[in-house]
Amino acid sequence: MIMNWGIIGLGYMGKKFANSIKELNSNNLLAISSNSFLKLLKFGFRYKIKFKYQFKHYKDILMCKDIENIYISTTSNTHYDLIMRCIDAKKNILCEKPFVLNDEQARNVKDNLKNSNVLFLEGIAYRSHPQIKNVISLIQKNSIGKVSKIVSSFGINKGTPKKNKRLFNKNLGGGSILDLGCYPISISNLIANIDNNEKNIMPDVQNVIGKIYADIDLNAQAQLTYRNGITSMISVSINEDLENSTTIFGTNGKLVICEPWVPDKESVIEIHKDGNIQKTKTKCELSIFASQIDNFNKNIKKNNLECDYPSMSIDNSVECMQIMMKWKNKIFEK
Repeated sequence: MIMNWGIIGLGYMGKKFANSIKELNSNNLLAISSNSFLKLLKFGFRYKIKFKYQFKHYKDILMCKDIENIYISTTSNTHYDLIMRCIDAKKNILCEKPFVLNDEQARNVKDNLKNSNVLFLEGIAYRSHPQIKNVISLIQKNSIGKVSKIVSSFGINKGTPKKNKRLFNKNLGGGSILDLGCYPISISNLIANIDNNEKNIMPDVQNVIGKIYADIDLNAQAQLTYRNGITSMISVSINEDLENSTTIFGTNGKLVICEPWVPDKESVIEIHKDGNIQKTKTKCELSIFASQIDNFNKNIKKNNLECDYPSMSIDNSVECMQIMMKWKNKIFEK
């Protein structure tokens, strides 16, 4: 069974998706949509999209009966409306992060997905890569004892802040927390709540600091404290490079995920214990984005309305957004 896809938004991530889907024989990029006619022509030529499947308006691609699945890779400020319209059109949805801009929109998406028979997944791709399953397995096997603390960061220097750049524009969903916060938050929620499959996890958000440019956060730090006593120190930045790793401390050692966010086809997890370092490799035949598409496809075939754990459920995405909003609001209250 071939799954036909359409892309709305033909920027950097749209190209990533188009290149990644080539790795999968059971998936086909059939249609594209952009409000830029020039982008449509260039993208269509590069990826051999028939002209009749090149749509200038997203409403037309959603009306196309040949497409089952939509990948949304437009700017974040457009995601909410597009998700809602995809739900109405009964198209399965893979949406780039952040899937919305605030917790009210997140709850509305969740409510509209109920009884819709639409599969939805927020594109936090590391959750579809086999490395995260190995991390869960190592913790469940008590390889470092009982988890007590997590330290996680994601920071990329995006250059001089300018409002004409998406990441530095509040109206386009800019800022370090909205763009990158979902990564350290989602892995913290997952690790701190492995025993209950990441349900009812809302932590306290404390010790918040950050640097503000105009009306967006350039960088931010916070401590998440969970009901079971586990704490997580999280850091994000769009104006400096950070370590971009996750360390999980336990009573008998620590586990270091060297490439937590964009693991390669062969990624490394380090277990530091009793003065020794044991390296565990995770091999994956697919690139990380192809793994995500493949995971999505498998869940469609199983008639699932949410992708299997540890993929992001809609509840996970809503809770992650709620935490990001608490974090962001505390920075701007100072």
